[in-house]
Amino acid sequence: MSIAEKLREEGMEKGKLEGRKEVAVKLLTKRFGKELTEELKEKILKTNEKTIDYIMDNLLEITLDELKEILK
Repeated sequence: MSIAEKLREEGMEKGKLEGRKEVAVKLLTKRFGKELTEELKEKILKTNEKTIDYIMDNLLEITLDELKEILK
């Protein structure tokens, strides 16, 4: 694999992760409304892949308190 191909692949993976973060924010905003503060939205957008995976896997069950705890 060339350097260009590797960089392209890394860029695509980063883009997918960023897209999942944006979807999480959108769905959690629908679920929690104004209770999902701008601060929490920013934390979601800055969090790591493992945390986003957890949030997305538990989107229907996660509580606002649990979300705050995992984003500390």
